Amino acid sequence: MSDHATERPRYFELLELAETRSEVLAFWLTGSRGKGRETAASDYDCVLIVRDEAFGAWRGRYAKRAYGQTDCSVMTLEGLRAHAAWGGPDAWDRYSYAHVRVLVDRTEGLCQQVIDEKARVPGPEVAGFVDRSLDHYLNQTYRALKCLRDGQPLAARLEAAEAIAPLLDALFALDGGRPRPFYKYLAWELAEHPLSSGQALALQTPALLDPDPATLRRLLRDTEARCRDAGHDSVFDGWGGDLAWMRG
Repeated sequence: MSDHATERPRYFELLELAETRSEVLAFWLTGSRGKGRETAASDYDCVLIVRDEAFGAWRGRYAKRAYGQTDCSVMTLEGLRAHAAWGGPDAWDRYSYAHVRVLVDRTEGLCQQVIDEKARVPGPEVAGFVDRSLDHYLNQTYRALKCLRDGQPLAARLEAAEAIAPLLDALFALDGGRPRPFYKYLAWELAEHPLSSGQALALQTPALLDPDPATLRRLLRDTEARCRDAGHDSVFDGWGGDLAWMRG
């Protein structure tokens, strides 16, 4: 048996430190284990939130992959607030905070509040984000249909594949500002935390990997109906006559 399989993961050392050292403000797991989706091969992806004055020492000692199964990030509270901030370069990582619970907390719930906020598109941003995502999805659908019309099936598959992310972005954001799951978690997310509306549409998105005109148009018509009901008429109306052509 390999050392990776037999070692005592450093996670347990870190948990003990978090429970006993006052420099540690909070501790939790992210990744598959943080969401309860671990397998025997899953790493322990840990986050330590430490006091400002302890940050340098703790980062130098613990923020490294010292053992194969454990990866630790060390942050201050301000670092936590800044990470995956909306509009920032690592905003793509907001789904990492979904379904995560703090295991050790000396912040009277503040860390959990920050985590929960990061696991959502900010409320004032939802409408604009959905509009932009829908426009991107429509553009990719338009391109895919043109490629199919012109006898370029490979190009159509590539264009349609790029429509999956913005369509899912829109559908999840419409459900209370939820972030699009990483694809690794998509099936689990839809099974365990179904969308309140748009669930059937989200389940259809893999069909975009092997598109045909009928599939693209059916998905477009269903998406249009769902999103017009949610007040996003202007995105579709902005496509003018091209929208009628896409509908078929």
